[in-house]
Amino acid sequence: MRTIKQLTVAVALILTQPAVLLAAGPKEAALSLDLGQAGPAISPYIYGQFIEHLGRCIHDGIWAEKLWDRKFLLALDKSPWQVVRPAGAEFDAFLDPAGAYAGDHCLALWRRGEGAGDCGIVQKDIGVMAGKEYVGYAVIAAVSGEPAVEATLSWGAGADNRQAVPLTRLDREYRRVPFRFKAGGTIESASFSLRVVKPGLVWIGCVSLMPADNVHGMRADVLALIQQLNAPITRWPGGNFVSGYNWKDAIGERDRRPPRWERAWNAVEDNDFGLDEFMRFCAEVRTEPYIAVNTGLGSVQDAADEVEYATGSSRSRWGAERARNGQRQPYDVTWWGIGNEMYGNWQLGNVPVERYALRHNAFVAAMKAKNPRIKVIAVGSPGRWNDMLLPLSAAHMDLLSGHHYTQRKFKAPLTPEDTAKYEADFPTYCGSVMSGVRGVVADYRQRLGAATPGLDRVRLAVDEWGIVRDWNPAPDSPGVGAFEHFYPLGDALASARALHELIRSADLVAMANWAQTVNVIGAIKAGRNHAVLDPVGHLLALYRAHVGGSLVPARLSAAVPVDAVAALDAKNGHLSLGLVNYSASEEVVLSLKTSAGTLPRTAQAWRINGPSLTAINVPGKPESVTTSTLPAVDLGQPIRLPAHSITVLRGGR
Repeated sequence: MRTIKQLTVAVALILTQPAVLLAAGPKEAALSLDLGQAGPAISPYIYGQFIEHLGRCIHDGIWAEKLWDRKFLLALDKSPWQVVRPAGAEFDAFLDPAGAYAGDHCLALWRRGEGAGDCGIVQKDIGVMAGKEYVGYAVIAAVSGEPAVEATLSWGAGADNRQAVPLTRLDREYRRVPFRFKAGGTIESASFSLRVVKPGLVWIGCVSLMPADNVHGMRADVLALIQQLNAPITRWPGGNFVSGYNWKDAIGERDRRPPRWERAWNAVEDNDFGLDEFMRFCAEVRTEPYIAVNTGLGSVQDAADEVEYATGSSRSRWGAERARNGQRQPYDVTWWGIGNEMYGNWQLGNVPVERYALRHNAFVAAMKAKNPRIKVIAVGSPGRWNDMLLPLSAAHMDLLSGHHYTQRKFKAPLTPEDTAKYEADFPTYCGSVMSGVRGVVADYRQRLGAATPGLDRVRLAVDEWGIVRDWNPAPDSPGVGAFEHFYPLGDALASARALHELIRSADLVAMANWAQTVNVIGAIKAGRNHAVLDPVGHLLALYRAHVGGSLVPARLSAAVPVDAVAALDAKNGHLSLGLVNYSASEEVVLSLKTSAGTLPRTAQAWRINGPSLTAINVPGKPESVTTSTLPAVDLGQPIRLPAHSITVLRGGR
């Protein structure tokens, strides 16, 4: 696992200049680098990610489960399940506490006569692909009579567009009865049903349906893209979600975990993806875990128990529970967040800063009593919150968090009218994310040198940053679920400039986490059948792969719409350049010079670009914005930067 002590030393520069008016030819400038003067290390952790139980980030994003409310928490008139009861049928579907399995009740299906057509329950709007197999099961008991039950997957009208599988060997006791389908068509509005075809009463404790190629319960296509993102660290489970989350609900036998109505985002939480699944996810995508604990409605004891479950010996109370759940060896979890945005009235259990400071200290003391080697991140916010928190708690934290989001306002894909507004405002908008990040950093920077115990060793974690369309959860038109806001190429340019600001602040910023990863304001967009890297995902993947090192002075000779970062890895001698041309229409020609040291002769080159500032990537369609590998670049010659492009160069000395 990575630690801050293992950071690679790098050289980076960021130059930000205002946009300029178009001229007859391309604008020209020289970028002068001083390769002989090293600066502070750039933390690899600035390329972190964040996942939260919100919308389709985890469920049907990372987690492969196709069915919603699979443990039947909701009343049937408020459920994604629909009751199928033909006129005249003697049939009832109801929630029955007598057969409680995962939560407070089960689903009962009671057919009292034959004829009258299909009787049962159905869930629609399921994505399936022709030729692909899907596996699942029902945990079911035959309580009365000799009922016959079928599971059916339908991808169109008529008998030729469905497959039915009898659920056999039913018993009075609950049994897990498997089924398997092979879809005969590609559609995002397939349906799954359970039908009682012969009279009797059955209890259904839970049901599941996943693609057969799932990886430990996770979507294979999404995992492949997350691996491409290659984040060094990932924050989980929230976000606002964490302040109402009981981690103990989400361990042990998955089907027996109680479903909950989670109050942060007002949705069913099946608790299928808990701490053990998160750690499996981290292993699959090779990312380090960063776990936030519940300081809203949660207790100090629960947080201490969570640390022990994750990192304690198998001889400890909660370490033994982890071992019983299949993981004998302790997990390697260094980073722990002490709550989320406790300053906000939107946060469950929010408190004034004076109370949070004492609460933070109590949580940290209890958690470190279980494992003194953990590192903790406090909830920070510029202004009075930090004024009050730091004198009381700086000695009890390793990092201080700060969040920033910029609102785009326009729905994607942008209409012609919105496109004109977006492009007209772009010289200002493209610097707004950068300015917000700069504000978070500046608030902390001006506090350094104060007589606050422990402050000088504390650094920043900008552990939520990014862009939202607005705070309306309705998706953009290509999306499906809450906050599925699609980023056009222009948003990737704005995000690149903010990423440069984080790099420029390497002396203070130890971690940053793009919010979020899949679907929900995500770097990856996953439909019901397909997934694609968002333009911002291309940015993050490219920089993580090629830009890192330590800071050096640099100077841009003229005012051009270019944001530049240069990084030198002293271990391997690689010089990396990140060059953002944020003009909507203007090419820039850049020459490289050195005031000390020697440039490599040539460099590998990659470029992110698309047809326009408003181009987006949609799952299942060819990418409009993509990363291209360019021919080797002669660094002794001028470098042409096309309009609205991101170019990364890397050369060895």
